[in-house]
Amino acid sequence: MRVAEVWILALLVLLPLLHRWWAQRNKPARVRFSVPLPASFSSFNPLKWLILLKYLGIALIIFSLARPQNSFKQTERTVSGIDIIMLMDFSASMNIEDMGDRSRFELAKDTMEGFIKGRQNDRIGLVIFSGEAITLAPPTLDYPLVMKALKDAQIGILKDGTAIGDGLALAVNRLKNSKAKSRVVVLLTDGDNNVGQIDPATAGELAAGYGIKVYTIAIGKEGRVKMPIRRQGAFGNAVTSYQWFDNALNPQLLQQIAKETDGRFYRVEDEGTLDRVFKEIDQLEKTDVKSSEKVKYEENYQKPLKWGAALLILEKILSSGVWRVLP
Repeated sequence: MRVAEVWILALLVLLPLLHRWWAQRNKPARVRFSVPLPASFSSFNPLKWLILLKYLGIALIIFSLARPQNSFKQTERTVSGIDIIMLMDFSASMNIEDMGDRSRFELAKDTMEGFIKGRQNDRIGLVIFSGEAITLAPPTLDYPLVMKALKDAQIGILKDGTAIGDGLALAVNRLKNSKAKSRVVVLLTDGDNNVGQIDPATAGELAAGYGIKVYTIAIGKEGRVKMPIRRQGAFGNAVTSYQWFDNALNPQLLQQIAKETDGRFYRVEDEGTLDRVFKEIDQLEKTDVKSSEKVKYEENYQKPLKWGAALLILEKILSSGVWRVLP
């Protein structure tokens, strides 16, 4: 609460002077009751109560004249958001455990989930691919929906292979009609394009044509790596063995796509690097949020004015009736 006319409160200083004048004027006064009172009331002095009612009423009226006000703040936010498609490779090679003691797949899912949780005003969608591509979540502000889709998806739900071109083309199709300030695809893969109907370079040109940035991430080590093969043992227990094979990446292709779309290319071979990559992308693609604050004031003089008037009326009734004071 605030007082609009603070200077009026200075009138409260006059109340002691008014009291002194009123007390001197009524010095010879005596109290006469218009109705009989019990003997226990003989020591009761209504004059003090009448003075209290009078000055309390005057003080409340002065306070109401000073215009007490309640303030309300209204904040208007203008958000210029970003539409992001998380495009993730779900091919069998993502099970390779060359990222410390974790597989590429587990690390990529956890890091993407952390990235999604860090956004606030952006629509985020999820597209996955291996030998074919599918949309698990369209661009949306319902982040729990996207994270649940990411958490529930497992390698093997699509036919195997690495159709980077098909996946990127599907992501572009999801963003091409967006009216967002910025449209972004974060493409994470651990291999080279080997199946699919659309060439990755063509998909990159398509993204560039629509003004969509593509941040490409090549995850995993090249050369000889081991892939876990899990099967059920003779006694129903899980048995894991490892198969060695040569892992091939095509960083030149991913660099080309990133450059053509005004994005960036990242090479990731360990857990810490992937985390830093997503933090950098988070900083590069920031949503513009403009806030303007307005303060609205509501007059609140009615209550003190009513109470002040009521006290003065009560004082007048008592002084003219039950507590009549005669000079």
